[in-house]
Amino acid sequence: MKRLLIAVLLFALAAAPMAASTFVAMRTPELIADSQAAVQGQVLKVHSFWSPSGRIVVTEALVRVEETIFGDAPSIVRVQTFGGNVDGFIVEADGFPKFEAGQRMVLFLSPEKDGVARVTGYQFGQFHVQRDKAGVEFAVPALDLGTNVVTKDGKPFARPQAVRLDTFKDRVRETARRSGRIEN
Repeated sequence: MKRLLIAVLLFALAAAPMAASTFVAMRTPELIADSQAAVQGQVLKVHSFWSPSGRIVVTEALVRVEETIFGDAPSIVRVQTFGGNVDGFIVEADGFPKFEAGQRMVLFLSPEKDGVARVTGYQFGQFHVQRDKAGVEFAVPALDLGTNVVTKDGKPFARPQAVRLDTFKDRVRETARRSGRIEN
């Protein structure tokens, strides 16, 4: 009986879905190098749908750009990512950007095609803009810790911390300037 119980338990564990995503950590200089632009904006609308192949749920967010931190971006950016909710069919895509109408955020953007952008570095390139009780705005990393994170150089990954929004944007501009992405 004990062997049967162990066999059933092992079978159940083997049959359990092992869905996990592993992402290479991206720091600000890497985000800047791989992005066409960084913007601060507000999500106007979010819509999920099936990809043309019918095999993947995709979410598209329309983001009104309040400020371009570096690079070129239109006044309204269409951003697509994996996951979403289509008629009650929910696909959770850990580590991928998530959007809700009304959210304010900073996004590092890479062009895709047909006027659609993606967030560079997945959630590494997404920061929520949140206000504290004193009214000070902060850039808060959107990373969910359920994601496996590795670094290119094998060093331990230190989760980025919330930073005052104005300080964060100044650091991004300065790093972009030093890397030649912004002219003096």
